[in-house]
Order: sequence, then C-alpha cells, then structure tokens
Amino acid sequence: MQVNKWQHLILPCLFLLVSCATAPVVVVEEPKTISLVKAQTQVTPAFNISILVFDSGIGANSTGQSVSKIFPPLRTAEADYLPSVLKETLIEAGHWGAVRVVPEVDPTAEILVTAEIKTSNGIDLQLHVRAWDSLGRVWIDREYQDRATDDDYDIEGEASNDPFQDLFNEIANDLYLVRQEQSAKNASDILDTAMLRYAIALSPQAFSEYLAVDEEGIVELAGLPARNDVMYLRATRIRDSEYEFIDIVDEQFDNFYQKMRQTYSYWRQYSYELTEYNNRIQQAGSTGKRSRGGSWAALHDVYKTYKESKMNEDELRELAASFDAEITPTVTRLEGTVVRLTGSLKSQYEEWRELLQEIYASERGQY
Repeated sequence: MQVNKWQHLILPCLFLLVSCATAPVVVVEEPKTISLVKAQTQVTPAFNISILVFDSGIGANSTGQSVSKIFPPLRTAEADYLPSVLKETLIEAGHWGAVRVVPEVDPTAEILVTAEIKTSNGIDLQLHVRAWDSLGRVWIDREYQDRATDDDYDIEGEASNDPFQDLFNEIANDLYLVRQEQSAKNASDILDTAMLRYAIALSPQAFSEYLAVDEEGIVELAGLPARNDVMYLRATRIRDSEYEFIDIVDEQFDNFYQKMRQTYSYWRQYSYELTEYNNRIQQAGSTGKRSRGGSWAALHDVYKTYKESKMNEDELRELAASFDAEITPTVTRLEGTVVRLTGSLKSQYEEWRELLQEIYASERGQY
C-alpha cells in the first residue's frame, strides 16, 4: 500500500501528541435539554431586539483557552454567525417585535443584546451574554455554556438544529422571563426612552432635558416632548428611515449566515470528532488497554478527521475573508433622494448616521 509522504510526518506527530499528553481531570455534567418557551399569545408591547455582532474574545480569554489555539479568521466569522442563531431562536419564540443583527450599537434599540465568545471548539460553547433595556436596566449578565454530544451532530438527520441549540434556547427563555416581570408602566417607559435616546442622538440640545441618568447609568424619564412637537415628530420619521436601513444591514448578515451554515456545521462536527478521538486514545493509553493495531486504526481515524477539518477550515476562512469584500452597496431612499452607501457594513452604518444627523440639523434650522 502506498502511503502519502506527509503521513510519515503527520501521523507520528499526532501519535506522540495523543500518547504523551496528560489528560486533565474534568468533571463533565450530564447534557441537559432545554426546550424553547414559545408564545401562546402575543406579548404587548412587543419590544424590538437588536443583537450586536459578538465580541470574538480573541483579545483576552478568561476561560484559559490559549489565544494561540484560536484561529482568528474563523473566530471572526463565528462572531458574525452566532448572533444569527440567537436571532432565529428569538423569532421562533414569538415574544418579540423585530429582531435584528447590527454591526454597531443601535440607538433605536428597546432591548440590546451583546455577547463575548469565551470558548468555541465544536465540543464546548461558552458565551458571556449581556442584555439591557433602553432605561439602562440589566436584563441578563451571565455566562451560558453547553457541551455537544454525538446526537447533536446528526447533521444528516436534523440539519436545521444547531449543536448548541440548548444554549440559545436558555438565553431566549431568560429574556422572556424578564419580559414577563415588566409592568405596563415599565414597558411604556422602555418604548418612550428608546425614542428619546434616538432623538438625543440627533439633537442633544433639543431633547437631553427629558432624560435623567443616575450614577449607575439608570435612566429616568423627566418628561416627554409634546406629541405634536414638530422636531420630535421629525425625529420619529427619521427613525423610521433608520429602521429601513437596519433591515437592509440585517439582511446582509442573514445572507452570510445562510452561506456559512452548512460548512460551519461540518467544521464543528469534524472538530468535535478530532478532539473526541484524541481523548479516547489518551484514555486507552492511560488504562493500558491500547493495542498497537487498535492505536494505529484510531490514529488513522484522527488523521482522516484532521484532513476533513482543515479542508472545511480553509473554506470557512475564505467565507470570513470575503464577507466584507462581498458586502453589496446599500441603495435606499431618504427624503426622496436615492442614497448609495459603500464599504463594510460598519462604515456604511457610520456614514448613514452622519447623513441622518446632517439632514435633521438642516431641517431644524428651518424652524
């Protein structure tokens, strides 16, 4: 049998790695199944949720996962991809209004959700999730983690399920529990404050007096502009244009999510199998039950999985690298004028905000 010349180098190296490494003692909890709580009736008012692109966690990783073991382009792609999994989960739950993924903090947000990726390796996913309302009150500030099993990677049988769907279900359920605790006045204040925050972003001089912020960053409504206030009505109309633009941006993230979905699923499956094979070889070696023939067969399984993982990793890297490059220009209408924005989603977002502020300022000068 002819053996690829690289296998003479790679297989012995893998063998040494898996046979000499000392497996840490890890207490593994039994996998838990968390069902998504779905709406029986529509909760009113149905708050809009903005999900900020996740922090990749490459800078500082508190879980002890070595930064050198993180593949930056892939982690960047995950930071763009995983928010869409949460978005789809929240939409399926049915408790909310519009749920959007945004590249920058959304001043129109009634509920804003952010997350940092702590660990993501195909076996474990750990996210530190924060969520708060427009009043500055924290809804969630905790870490969520889930461990995948063989059944979670039954891709052929249930391709629509994420291996870590339990984690996203838990986040969605926690958000719903906090929503249930809101009084009618709190709900009304969240909506009014979100609108005022947006108006202040356009014109701090005109609207800042209506909000008071305490030392902890909690906002209190000091009053509301008259409902027929010309400039306040103007701000609400401009916000409608903002929503249209955010929907276009969100569609770009959704397109990326659909492109990456299958390849990412296979990569995570191979990463899971590679790690599990290594763990099993280590366990067999530590108990003295590893035969030479069995070890060699297992090692070939590791090598096969390694090759498949690298192939999919390369494809994911290309997807991640091309995401910004393939962002289509945004063409929309504003005040009867066609506006064309180019560049990355982030730069388009910033340019759009500047444009809205300029239009508002020029309009205000007419009154």
